[in-house]
Amino acid sequence: MIRPLLTAVALFAAVASPSRAEEAKPAELKVGAFTFKVAAPWEARKEKKAMSAGGFTLPGKDGAAPIEADFYHFGAGQGGGVEPNLQRWQKQFLPDTQGNPAPMTREEITVGGQKALLVTITGTFLSGPAMSPKKTPMRDYAMVGAILQSPEGDVFLKVTGPEAATLAQKDSIKQIITAALTK
Repeated sequence: MIRPLLTAVALFAAVASPSRAEEAKPAELKVGAFTFKVAAPWEARKEKKAMSAGGFTLPGKDGAAPIEADFYHFGAGQGGGVEPNLQRWQKQFLPDTQGNPAPMTREEITVGGQKALLVTITGTFLSGPAMSPKKTPMRDYAMVGAILQSPEGDVFLKVTGPEAATLAQKDSIKQIITAALTK
């Protein structure tokens, strides 16, 4: 009597619980010509920000703010050029006490003829909706941004969050971009 009951419970548990392969399957987001794959602990965001094609969130540890990744694609010839976008991103950080723009580093990534520009900006980030005058200053923040170039229209990626946590994710962000460029 007990053995058939235990067998039934074990079978139910095996069917009802997802396999490790299902749990480990990365989330995917197709944006323009690129597909981005992000694995746990990143989570797909259910709600899009204004103008965003979608995004992911990495929950903060011990009550810290999360890291947010947002993807944008406006179509061929849309969204402005590379330099105007970089200047706009840099202006989303307060200048230093001498009025100099927030520091920004650049790195080019090329995979099989596909190009991306990766930038890192640190400082006080002005958080808030695009085009809104109401911004919240977020001290000690970072942005790892990327512009993936394509004839179908560039794809813009902005990853923002607390500086130390965001910079700690930079290598994994580069891997996500490199994988997307690989197709």
